[in-house]
Amino acid sequence: MRVSVNTSLKMSKSFILRNFLFKDDVEALNQWTLDNCHLDFFEDACMDPDNHGTRFTTRFPNEEIAPNLNYPKSAHAVRQRIINYFHLEGYKSPPSYSHGIVNGIGYDGGRIENHIDPTYYPNTKTVHFNAITQQAHKGGHTIIGGVEYTDINSTDLLIYQVSEIHHEVTPTEGDTARILWVFGFCLDDEKVQEIFL
Repeated sequence: MRVSVNTSLKMSKSFILRNFLFKDDVEALNQWTLDNCHLDFFEDACMDPDNHGTRFTTRFPNEEIAPNLNYPKSAHAVRQRIINYFHLEGYKSPPSYSHGIVNGIGYDGGRIENHIDPTYYPNTKTVHFNAITQQAHKGGHTIIGGVEYTDINSTDLLIYQVSEIHHEVTPTEGDTARILWVFGFCLDDEKVQEIFL
């Protein structure tokens, strides 16, 4: 009698990498957001159908064209650090991300509804390396696959397969805005397994 055994491991789709950003990075990233969030290249994210005008982003709905945004040096430094740490040289970013980066800001009352991101290229998964560089006064927690992440620090990276698992953000409350920096990559299965196993 032949027995078939499934030896594949169950793969995680999200995890936190602690203390990846430097404090100077966080300060520079937050300052850039606060200095620029009123400009035209921040658009309503339209991720909360009940509360328009509460979340703005530099991620554009036209996935063929992303403007050449003048992000701060710290944003490029963090992205390069991610590339170096995970050996992501040669991997594409989503086409709607200027320089492979998206910045977002969330104000009181807004949330991000439950969704899955698209895949942009054949045989890839979309993976986000997220830095929440400023927490809201209350709320604004990321929920991935039903798990709410409430203990993310401003220097941490929340890494997850956004094209493979449902995720959302709880309502932001208070006068302190939630600031998010997204570093996105389109990764093949081999690299995804390397990162998430």
